[in-house]
Amino acid sequence: QIFENKGAMMGCSNPHPHCQIWASNFLPNEARTEDRTQREYLERHGTPMLLEYGRLEEERKERLVLSNDHWLVLVPYWAVWPFQTLLLPRRHVTRLQDLNSAERDGLASIMKRLLSKYDNLFEISFPYSMGWHGKW
Repeated sequence: QIFENKGAMMGCSNPHPHCQIWASNFLPNEARTEDRTQREYLERHGTPMLLEYGRLEEERKERLVLSNDHWLVLVPYWAVWPFQTLLLPRRHVTRLQDLNSAERDGLASIMKRLLSKYDNLFEISFPYSMGWHGKW
């Protein structure tokens, strides 16, 4: 998993922007369940579960925070943390390096907009933890 933490309260020990890769020879229970259920959904329905979920949330607009041509930001119905959001692509993307230039630009743009909203809402440089979940 690729992740980035911002802010001391999120465990960030270096003040400069950076991300980290967490690797192991096993999957923790929650990640294993996520991987299995998303793989099964893809095999059964021919489309990724989170891609379908993003489309449904965009239609309903109740939990939609931001969107652009390539990405959606929404509050997932299973959110466990205050102000938790989920950033989803509009097409199936398994790895960051699979993004085309327009998608990379769109990702940068929507992340800047989202993080600026957090900073402005709380009037501080808002701490966060962010991870990339690819594959399914």
